[in-house]
Amino acid sequence: MQSGRARMISRFIPLVVALCTAPLLAQTTASSPGATQTTVTEPTGWKATSGPGRVEFLAPEEDFTIDLVDDAEATDASGAAKSAWSTIDPASQRAPLSISKAAASEGWDEEWQIEYASTPGINIRAIALRHGQRWTVALLRGSVATLSKRSGTILAVMQSLRPAGVTAENFTDRRALPFDAARRERLKDFWRQAMAAYGVPGIGYAFFDRNGVIEEGGLGVGRVGGRSPITAHTLFRIASNTKGMTTLLIARLVDQGKLAWDEPVTKAYPGFRLGDPETLKAMKVRHLVCACTGMPRQDLEWMISGSPKTPASRVFDLLAPMQPTGKFGEVYQYSNLLAAAGGYVAARAAYPYMEVGAAYDRAMRENVFVPLGMKDTTFDTTVALAGDHAYPHDVVLDGSVQVGVPDAGRAIDFARPAGGAWSSAHDVALYALNELREGLLSNGQRFVSRDALLERRRGGVEYGEDTRYGMGVETISRWGVSIIHHGGALPGWGSDWFVLPDAGVGVVLLMNSQSGREIENETRRMLVELLYGARPQALESMKADAASMRADVLESAKDIRVPVDPVAARRLAVRYFNPVLGKLTIERRGSQLIFNLPSGSSRVGSEKNKDGSTSYVMIDPATWGWTFLARPTRDRDALVIRDPRHEYVFSPAK
Repeated sequence: MQSGRARMISRFIPLVVALCTAPLLAQTTASSPGATQTTVTEPTGWKATSGPGRVEFLAPEEDFTIDLVDDAEATDASGAAKSAWSTIDPASQRAPLSISKAAASEGWDEEWQIEYASTPGINIRAIALRHGQRWTVALLRGSVATLSKRSGTILAVMQSLRPAGVTAENFTDRRALPFDAARRERLKDFWRQAMAAYGVPGIGYAFFDRNGVIEEGGLGVGRVGGRSPITAHTLFRIASNTKGMTTLLIARLVDQGKLAWDEPVTKAYPGFRLGDPETLKAMKVRHLVCACTGMPRQDLEWMISGSPKTPASRVFDLLAPMQPTGKFGEVYQYSNLLAAAGGYVAARAAYPYMEVGAAYDRAMRENVFVPLGMKDTTFDTTVALAGDHAYPHDVVLDGSVQVGVPDAGRAIDFARPAGGAWSSAHDVALYALNELREGLLSNGQRFVSRDALLERRRGGVEYGEDTRYGMGVETISRWGVSIIHHGGALPGWGSDWFVLPDAGVGVVLLMNSQSGREIENETRRMLVELLYGARPQALESMKADAASMRADVLESAKDIRVPVDPVAARRLAVRYFNPVLGKLTIERRGSQLIFNLPSGSSRVGSEKNKDGSTSYVMIDPATWGWTFLARPTRDRDALVIRDPRHEYVFSPAK
């Protein structure tokens, strides 16, 4: 489970890491008697400087810093943060935009997260931690682009931050307790409380051991306000959990001699291109789903431009101009489009004369779904919606739980090897059982070689304390407990599966709300508590994080005007165009404004920014929070949407 400070980072951007394990002590001097010493892991490649009661880590880009200020004398978190800012910047007069309490962990007695106002492209946050009577404050400030690129390093630093003398729990030599009916019921009760706290209408679940599925079923309903219960066969979008299934296909093709892990991608797929010749030359098949190539996210390019009509080949078109932002193996950077290309490269190896989308669907069906008995799983949204399926949900503008359109996630369809599958708790359990059994089927026959299966877990980039990302599979050894898993998220959906090899058990968790994503991390911690007797903290963390999530939503929504500001809206055109993201049209229904994109539509509200500019914010589930800045042009405003590294301008069109 992530601590609150780790969740603060992971909420903002994907996780990344490259760090060493040598401890660094941020020590106070003799002039501050009795001060609490703090231990922290020094990040590799960052410049470390220290002074009385503080240490600073400067990112290699030199535009982002982490300052750890020890012995901040205060009576509360706000005072501690103010004192910390005064230590590093005496002229600072920062006023918090928001402050929220998080669940303390790793030996801390109290933990708070504080956000500050900043200019576009800059992020400023603080985490105030109390141990006994003393405070330690982490100040994070600098470029959003670097925060995005280095977020895993930042996460690792924050996960390793502990009071001196406090070590992480370790159960290496402890035998797991039975995952019996009583413990399974405790986990389900935890989920019931989490569903209420986060606003998750339904959960599909499965528990299994090496002999097969022990128990499977559902909690709640498929649609808020509805009566149809979730079952073990209810279909959910499983999003990025498709990636591990895609690399399982690659593993089978490696066994069949049709691909090799170290085969150059340009040999397996001669038409493959990237914007950087050196990266292209270095790219092997294994790198397509390793998140280790230095290629950044470009998610808006599929989230906005994707539609049911988009061909699979579009993935290669979008990748062709892309440039890396880091070196091979330097940082974890998650690329959905590269992962999608991995599936299509495998499909070409399996069926070289078919269109790559159809070839991928066939290869997955024949090499993964049918052999594993995954009869519920499909990439066809029409088929999924014709049967027992859940609906996506989110906590929106007013804090309520609202249902989204069930096919809203079809933006990913053209890049489906990265996240397009519909599946059930029952079927995901069959997939995860293969991970637990290391390639053996229930009848003892070999489905995939152990070497090819485990190659997906070996090595990998580090992106958190004792955490590595392989090829669509994550391995964690925190607390001395080995956990294999992978999460998945699309707007309105969340999923995860967990295999604990030493305990010989596993769990599947599917949710029909993105607001409950942290339940995945908290479930991981809950399993360690149930099976190894770890300190109880999952429940407290869940309650604190759910409260923080709802507070964040309400805080974000308080300045959004619905209907939009009519004066500002007069400067909007009807039609817009961006050469990468496609068309945007604006529809007026009375006083309400609707933004129509290739991937779907949403109502919008307007927000007045501190610099006087206006932003338009999508407010419907599946797009809640997407923000378009109005940029004045001669006749009509252009509309700008950004991610941490890219800016996309929609220009008025005729």
